[in-house]
Amino acid sequence: MAQSTLNVLKRKRMGKSGAREIRKEGNIPAVLYGKGTETLSLVINPSELKEALSTAAGENTLLEIRVKDGEEDIKKLSLLREIQYDFLTSKPIHLDFQALDMNQKITVSVPVQIEGKSIGVKEGGILEEILREISVECLPTDIPNSFIVDVSELEVGHSIHVNVLEIKEGISILHEQEDTILTVLAPKVEVVEIEEVEGEEGVEGAEGAEEDTSQEEAKDEGSEEGN
Repeated sequence: MAQSTLNVLKRKRMGKSGAREIRKEGNIPAVLYGKGTETLSLVINPSELKEALSTAAGENTLLEIRVKDGEEDIKKLSLLREIQYDFLTSKPIHLDFQALDMNQKITVSVPVQIEGKSIGVKEGGILEEILREISVECLPTDIPNSFIVDVSELEVGHSIHVNVLEIKEGISILHEQEDTILTVLAPKVEVVEIEEVEGEEGVEGAEGAEEDTSQEEAKDEGSEEGN
């Protein structure tokens, strides 16, 4: 499991106004919590966070958070649990970190990584991802970076289910074995509606026939009068 160090500051300015000031300075307010751990309010530098998470594990990287609090340094092994975003700018506005007990199992979501191009997609099918992440329970050191799923042999109408995933001992998948991870749908066929057009043509034809019949009847009547 990938591990990084993240240096942070202890937050002094509290409340909404304090949080706004922290964001104006380009930082992110955060909280660190955990069982048997004092909850800490923190200030995170986004550039340092990005660097700490730039591992194969991404947001599941184990982070040794080092809190600067005057002359005291606090170290806590943690996991990023939640990111709150601004709905207008999509920038992170708050972070939640969970302090970990390395001997205690946790629940975490592991991303699905797709490899290959399926036979079905080559034939025009559409690959639909049902589960982009897999929920697992395991010790922090056993968290997989990702679950790799090879779709090369997947044909139109076929699916890949949870039961194909390879897992190490000590990891429990929190899904039903029959749950679908992805499937290849049949290509969409554009249906051209011609019934209405044919109906209109039929009506026009009928109207034309009626007109022709009326004209012929008129001619016949005229001929009879002339005789």
